[in-house]
Amino acid sequence: MRKDFGLIYAVVFSITVFCGLANKVMAKEPDPSREKLVYIMPENKGWQIVEQCTRSVYYPDVFWRVTEAQVQAIEKKLAKHIEKLKSTNIGFIPESLDNYKRQYIGFDLDGESFFYGNFFPKNIDLEVDPTRTGVVSCRGDQRYWGMVFSIDNFKFVNIERNDKLVKPKGAIDPRVFEEDPEPER
Repeated sequence: MRKDFGLIYAVVFSITVFCGLANKVMAKEPDPSREKLVYIMPENKGWQIVEQCTRSVYYPDVFWRVTEAQVQAIEKKLAKHIEKLKSTNIGFIPESLDNYKRQYIGFDLDGESFFYGNFFPKNIDLEVDPTRTGVVSCRGDQRYWGMVFSIDNFKFVNIERNDKLVKPKGAIDPRVFEEDPEPER
């Protein structure tokens, strides 16, 4: 009887180890060395992304979630577009996409459909979780930028860095805080 128990234990142990190894090999575990750079945002976070305070603000009719396939296609086109911009005398040319994390949302405005990309340095400590919240910098940090791509015309409408003051609807004008307050008596 003891021999049977030992044999059963050995078989069960072997099967458990084998199944555990097979699961580990077959399961697609995320590669911890691969940093997440792209965040596809849900429709209800669209306003957080497009209401920037140091670049153009858009007021879409509706937001929609982009797909991973759409993001891959737009990023290929964007990388080529950035390379073309390097041969021009344009004021702002983004660095390689590898230097940025980004958030994507789709929106419709005046009967046209657009992709919106919000880009920020990948090595910066953020105050928000970019998987849940739109990343906005109101400090004029020129390492942040955005792009708008027209799906209907299949071209980039705007590539713009954070370098101007734009006051979204309902926002407090940040210039109000630039003045030194009167000392209290």
